[in-house]
Amino acid sequence: MNCKVIQTFCVIAAFFCQSIWALSGTGGTPLGGMGTGYVKFDGQKFRVSGKLPPAAADHAKSTSGNSEEKQIASSGFSFFVNGTAKTQLKAASEDAKCPLQIADFGTIEGIKFTLNAFGPYLPGEGKENYQLATSPLAFFDITAENSGSEAKEAAVAMEFTNGGLLGGANSGKVESGNKAISFAGSPDNAYLAVDCDGSSPTFTAGAIGSFSSDGKLANADGNLVAAKCNIPAGGKVHFKFVLAWYREYGSEGYYYHNFYTNSKEAATFGLSKFDAVRDGITSFVSRLMASNFPDWYKDRLLNNTYPLIHNSVCAKDGRTAFWEGNYGIIGTIDQGQHAAVFYTFNWPSVQWHELQYWARQQKSNGQIHHDFNEGKMNFSAGNTNNNRNLKAWDDKTHADYWWFPNTDSWADLNCMFIFKGYELMLATGDKDSLEKNYPALKKAAERILSQCGSDKIPLQSHSTYDRCQGEGGRNCSLTPEYNGGLTITTFYAFAEIAKFLGKTSDATTFTEHAEAAKKAFKQKYGNSGDFAVRASTSGSGRFPESHVAGYSWANYFCLDPIMDADFITTAVGRLRNTQKSGNVRAVGEWIFYNVDHYGGSEIALNRPDDALHIHKLDYDYYYKQVPNMVFWQSLQEGDGNTHKDSYMTAPLVWHSYFQFCGYMIDNANKRLWIRPRIPTEMKGKITKALLLNPKALGTLDYDENEDEATGVTQDITVKFDKPVTIKELILKNNTGIDAPYVGIKGAASPTIKVEGSDPEKNIRVTLATPIEIGPSGIKIQVSKKPVSVANAKELNAVVPLSFISTRLSAGVPMYYSVDVAGPVKIELFGINGAKIGTIMDQQVSAGNHSFNWSGKTIEGRNVGSLFAVLRLTSANGSVTKMVSILR
Repeated sequence: MNCKVIQTFCVIAAFFCQSIWALSGTGGTPLGGMGTGYVKFDGQKFRVSGKLPPAAADHAKSTSGNSEEKQIASSGFSFFVNGTAKTQLKAASEDAKCPLQIADFGTIEGIKFTLNAFGPYLPGEGKENYQLATSPLAFFDITAENSGSEAKEAAVAMEFTNGGLLGGANSGKVESGNKAISFAGSPDNAYLAVDCDGSSPTFTAGAIGSFSSDGKLANADGNLVAAKCNIPAGGKVHFKFVLAWYREYGSEGYYYHNFYTNSKEAATFGLSKFDAVRDGITSFVSRLMASNFPDWYKDRLLNNTYPLIHNSVCAKDGRTAFWEGNYGIIGTIDQGQHAAVFYTFNWPSVQWHELQYWARQQKSNGQIHHDFNEGKMNFSAGNTNNNRNLKAWDDKTHADYWWFPNTDSWADLNCMFIFKGYELMLATGDKDSLEKNYPALKKAAERILSQCGSDKIPLQSHSTYDRCQGEGGRNCSLTPEYNGGLTITTFYAFAEIAKFLGKTSDATTFTEHAEAAKKAFKQKYGNSGDFAVRASTSGSGRFPESHVAGYSWANYFCLDPIMDADFITTAVGRLRNTQKSGNVRAVGEWIFYNVDHYGGSEIALNRPDDALHIHKLDYDYYYKQVPNMVFWQSLQEGDGNTHKDSYMTAPLVWHSYFQFCGYMIDNANKRLWIRPRIPTEMKGKITKALLLNPKALGTLDYDENEDEATGVTQDITVKFDKPVTIKELILKNNTGIDAPYVGIKGAASPTIKVEGSDPEKNIRVTLATPIEIGPSGIKIQVSKKPVSVANAKELNAVVPLSFISTRLSAGVPMYYSVDVAGPVKIELFGINGAKIGTIMDQQVSAGNHSFNWSGKTIEGRNVGSLFAVLRLTSANGSVTKMVSILR
């Protein structure tokens, strides 16, 4: 058994050991790709339900009475072991951890059966991962584990009574090979396939037949597929089922139409990726749950990602958007960008598509639209006024939603558009894509400027918070505090985009605008008794948390604070008692914005307990009181927790996770922030925290309990699954001194600079040479004393992968350093790129090394004097260097 297999087994085993069946009663996790619709398996009731086409296009919330998912009876699993059968067995217990559903079916004749059901998601950038994520697939993995001392024959059957839910026939037809049934139809159809990794499995499909007596189905029309195999003593077998569907949707279609022409093709692709997706999803969930954050909070992080599946709309031509929830509106960038963090740092392609869509619909004056479908209260069908469909790519002049159809005066929409661009810059570092969208981003920034006065804050602009007395944008109040704060952060973010793209003049100009706006914002509101209490404009007294939204966004983005310490501390102090009262929903607040704007500001002010408290209030409101509504949460004031809204904003809880960890990755400028704010119950430590990064997932271990003997105030370990290049680290300064010491093993002579002030005092560490952080990780210590860094305890040497020598001569030592133990190769190339040969290939330890070169390549070729390129490769990556060879 190779190392990868062992690692996968350990990850999955650890996951099962950790699971405490924390969340049952949800009715099942939605299983499906982005914009494909979904099915749900409810193991307590032996049924599958679903919603297809996507919720937004199928009246998921409407007055027509079609708001419920379609229920399908007689769908689930049957089991057979050595003559004992359990048909249509209900689960003993279940746990929802979106996008994963776990069910325990108990033990039959010494064989324990456990279900992992999941959608087609592999975190990380790349075309294949995005194809998976947008595929119409639901995976069901039954693990059968034999704890006995004898081998046993076991079979598992999956039953799916289509009833037209997924398209195609109501009953299945057996496919050749007995490994699948098809629900034929044109253009809509569905497909259920089975596989098994046991020794010499047999497959049957069709009707129930003699399954109860011999574990085999009858080859006849029916709705089941099954596999049967021998499970050795102490062994484990995976029974794998893939459910696929294919739907037409008018001229709009689905993104998966670019890859498949029917459900069989989708299922075939899904089976080929089954193990990778299963291992990726179970690993992602187990790693998230492995940290020492409270279990309820980690549950919330996972299950609040339901809009990824519920609300996504992905047309064949790439138009991508999200349904708002409650109302028949698709787009809603003012809410959607709050939720984008989870998508951007896992599958950035979905956000690049959406950014492009907003950019191409941008009005000629630079204004960004509110939505993509001229939203109404409910979704409508028919040939006229059909807001179930997206507007065309370049429809710049369409009206926005019915309540406020002309959003030309909304500054916050432009802010969110720029936030999307900046977040994508951080996550991907994709300069080409950002350059293509730069004209639209700049136009949006200039549009905000046109909405500002000479003080650079938009006091007369509308926003999502304004209260109107009627439809059509009539008699609306203003919430300038919200737009003003957002604008400062937006100008800083746009300046960073411009700087990355080499637009020096724009970067300077918008930095100056941000500084001017910051000064004006404090002058206007710094001494106002209404700030963070009520809006300064009559009739808009609710939502005071909006006043600190810009500050929270800036902290999440790791930009400079937009409010001075005295200003923000006073404002958040005014909010605290109301927000912690437990009556936030009762007084008409928008809860997702509360936990993000107010809660995020509390984290930034180093009051993480207060932020965690408001998250817990909302967790209890849904997860404890009405678990069947966890995937249908409401934003709206007064809706209660049984309103079945499925609001798009739910994934914004991940902002708080980034802020608690103090984490941000900038793959554009190769920067890494680690500035944790740790809730008291975690006792000054963060252990095994999962770090999102589309380049490679990471892990953070952090301890800020001071070692008085050594003066160490922070002990940090960061790892990434694959090498991630870092040039600069930004840490928090908790030393209490103005000249702290930072020890980074393997990073020679970094430049250390203290900056900022309470509550955001930082240490900026600029590395003399970029480092690659891979699976071996990097260890960092922050200290009050230099001796503690020099004598760092239990620190493995982490050195960069690099050449030290600049010349290569036969018989003369060649010096190099290696970042991770393992196989290391040095190859020689001509300056034209042609390979000359390999000069070293051996196992070495991490650290500094040298070797004497013979003057020949390993292949036996003599090398004369010339200029050449050396490539040094380790398990974490490779580096190159131009050298002169002297003979």
